[in-house]
Amino acid sequence: MINKTALVTGVSRPTGIGYAICMQLLSEGYFVHAVYHSENACEIEFGKAYPKQFKMHQVDFSNRDGLIAFIAEMKKITLNLIVNNAGAFPDGEDYNNYDMSIWDDIFAINVTAPFAISTGLKNSMVKNGVIINIASTDGLKGSFSSMSYAASKAALINATQSLAINFGFDEKHIRVVAIAPGWVKTDVNMIPEISWKVAPQMTPLGRFAETKEVADFVSFLASEKASFITGSTHIIDGGFNCVDYTFMRESGRKVEE
Repeated sequence: MINKTALVTGVSRPTGIGYAICMQLLSEGYFVHAVYHSENACEIEFGKAYPKQFKMHQVDFSNRDGLIAFIAEMKKITLNLIVNNAGAFPDGEDYNNYDMSIWDDIFAINVTAPFAISTGLKNSMVKNGVIINIASTDGLKGSFSSMSYAASKAALINATQSLAINFGFDEKHIRVVAIAPGWVKTDVNMIPEISWKVAPQMTPLGRFAETKEVADFVSFLASEKASFITGSTHIIDGGFNCVDYTFMRESGRKVEE
């Protein structure tokens, strides 16, 4: 029985976090509006198990007019949950000769889109609705090679707080929370080879997260079990963010690269 409606962005590949989130919500009886940019590889999989419980939307969040048009379309729908999962990662950044168009594109997708969707669809959400922003542990530290991504995720964490206090004091009491995953086992081609080797060694639990584990956490935060949680960012990284490389080497532990 369909009793709730969710909007989930960043749903492109069956190996991704967005796909796992959608499958979890579909299994719980949600009707899911899933947004993809260019690759629509999830629709077939959704259709096999939940043929009447979803609708796919193609949107380019880097295009402001397209984003505004999509928000206008979604205003016609009553929503219980929004999961702002869509994210972009730069192909390369050179701080000696920085291309600001990279910064603009990353922020358009990682910050502007979730903020615009959240504020634009607030009136379409039910009382006590939930908005979940997928941030990253990258937003908690500086970055050598993906500065725009790290900065955008830091901005998303802060925007989560701003939205939470404004939406929380509103009569609808909408909760807004963020999840900051560490290394997650998604598309093998999107993760550098060195990361596959080193990240598990520097993670106390010794592995990458499964996409299903992130989806399970989304399910919890969207439920009544998390009814007093808002404005906070929840790290799901197997302890990776606790580890200091220098202290680790001082202790005698080795990292095999």
